[in-house]
Amino acid sequence: MERRVRFSGTTEKECDMSELEYKRKPVSKCASTEIIMNDVVSSTQMKIGIIGRMKRRLSSLSIVQFPSSIESNSDSCSASPDENELDLSSDSSSEDEECHVTDDIKGHVNAIFKFDDDTYPPANLVKIIGCEGKQKGCFKDATDVQCFGKGKCLVTDMINGRISTFNRNGRPKIIRCSWALKEPWATTLVPENKLAVTSRKDKVVSIISMHGDILFSFGNKFFQCPCGIAVDKDGRFIVTDILSNDVSVFSPDGKWLFNLGDPQSPVQQFKCPRYVHVTDHHDIVVCDSGNHSIKVFDQNGIFKFAFGHYGREEGAFKAPYGVASDGEGNIIVADHYNDRVALFSKEGHFLRNIVTMEDGLYHPQGVALSNDMHLFVTHGKSKATEVLVYSFNVVNNEML
Repeated sequence: MERRVRFSGTTEKECDMSELEYKRKPVSKCASTEIIMNDVVSSTQMKIGIIGRMKRRLSSLSIVQFPSSIESNSDSCSASPDENELDLSSDSSSEDEECHVTDDIKGHVNAIFKFDDDTYPPANLVKIIGCEGKQKGCFKDATDVQCFGKGKCLVTDMINGRISTFNRNGRPKIIRCSWALKEPWATTLVPENKLAVTSRKDKVVSIISMHGDILFSFGNKFFQCPCGIAVDKDGRFIVTDILSNDVSVFSPDGKWLFNLGDPQSPVQQFKCPRYVHVTDHHDIVVCDSGNHSIKVFDQNGIFKFAFGHYGREEGAFKAPYGVASDGEGNIIVADHYNDRVALFSKEGHFLRNIVTMEDGLYHPQGVALSNDMHLFVTHGKSKATEVLVYSFNVVNNEML
């Protein structure tokens, strides 16, 4: 069996770490995926593989790619027979392939960060999913990521016009729709096995059943460019629009209810709002990219506070993109042009940078935190072409 190792999934021209030498164990292949585990790492690898200020050894790194993509993107990744074919049902080949993405929504509790004695759970890079390309399992622009179940994720790819799920082993499954997805930007999980997707080109939000049928769409002639989307405990949709500079709340059946913020108040005005998230405490958190800040509202849409400003220093932003939170309400922000993911308290106080450019992160977009202490981040030097998975598990850093 031929063994190949490739760090991070960037092309050879982009890879500025080509001099790294890896000690390899035999490659374990599962279908079209390739898992690579490293027992020993160099000091340079140590710096790249560990989040932020952590000096802990990177004990295991799984790179999930498609073997042919290591040499060439043009003929990599087993392509699906028909990318526009409808099929949201689960594959019958393996229980791991099942795509009931919202089965775990009820009773979901996010991971909680601990700050005992000024310590922080070590966070290690444990998996890299995807590579650049058009084929199954590859990305052209992974604009959003959501996690569900144990080690599973759902990735929205705007340029490839599709949504894919990846099981805990990194095996992909394309969610095919009866109509061509036109520039999907973000996806959120909805109870009763449904997905809600924003479409930049169609300028609507579409609700999709698990059988691949479009149940209904809303926002036609309302949105100018819908971007981020979230759903609250009452099933209401919160949608950002980066052209109209609005963040709107809709009923579960798609009826407009109200907009967040007061356009007459400078601190509440939006400028290119991108992603939105609802915390376990029911706060609505909006990444106001154009104002380089985060705005927080309560469940009734009442403004609570804002934090952040333009800059490079800690606590500042250069166009915040994706946002997530943990069970305590701590806020995780993808600081796009500062090439870092930062952690803030629920009151908006800067706590630390979780991962930065020094760790090999470039232009993060979507972020999600699973309930088993794994952070998913989409990133790439030009467009987001990989999903990085970090573990906050102190005992075992491997994806389970």
